[in-house]
Amino acid sequence: MSDLTADLQSAYEAAGYDVSDVTTNRDLVRIVLAEDAGAEAVRSIVTETLDEEPRFGVDVATEAVDGQDGVSTVVSFRDR
Repeated sequence: MSDLTADLQSAYEAAGYDVSDVTTNRDLVRIVLAEDAGAEAVRSIVTETLDEEPRFGVDVATEAVDGQDGVSTVVSFRDR
């Protein structure tokens, strides 16, 4: 896990969120939270954790994740 993904996972866990997964694919960073969370709250954690603004902003969506019950919150952005 890179420093970026480790820092983000730590920041979300420190804020009380249950992080299911943090991945990167090329320049796309994706954080899956085990619960449905408010968009502004989870978006602000990304901007507070990063030294620079994400390249294309932060997207927050809720979705059903394979193998899990209920809805998860997915935070994603393109890294510089």
